[in-house]
Amino acid sequence: MNPERKEIVRSWYRKAASDLAYAELGLSSGAMFRAGAVYHCQQAAEKAIKALLCLSGVTPPRNHDLVRLIELLLPLIDLQRFLKEAEFLTPMATEFRYPGECEQPDEAAAEMSLKYARRIFSEAEGLIRERIGIP
Repeated sequence: MNPERKEIVRSWYRKAASDLAYAELGLSSGAMFRAGAVYHCQQAAEKAIKALLCLSGVTPPRNHDLVRLIELLLPLIDLQRFLKEAEFLTPMATEFRYPGECEQPDEAAAEMSLKYARRIFSEAEGLIRERIGIP
């Protein structure tokens, strides 16, 4: 893999790590921060998956549907076991971002979002570390 491609993978990884840190901070800061936290959970998972797409030589599409992104990866990296997590996290990108019926996720949904984001991020981190390293 050329150095430019490696840097793109690492850049997606760093953005995913940042979003995961924001999510953790938000969830530890109280109920009023849950909506932002679950958004960052979705973003962490999305960017981790996009890092894996780049790692596999695929330019990530401008798409926030985690199931679709994982489906693009399936011929290259088997992440089928994360489809449940992806399906749960995808609506977190928009469901609580705007005024409406429910403006904050409950604590259980927020904790599940973080758990699922961590799983996807951890898998991506391991694969990236194994294939190109993470400085």
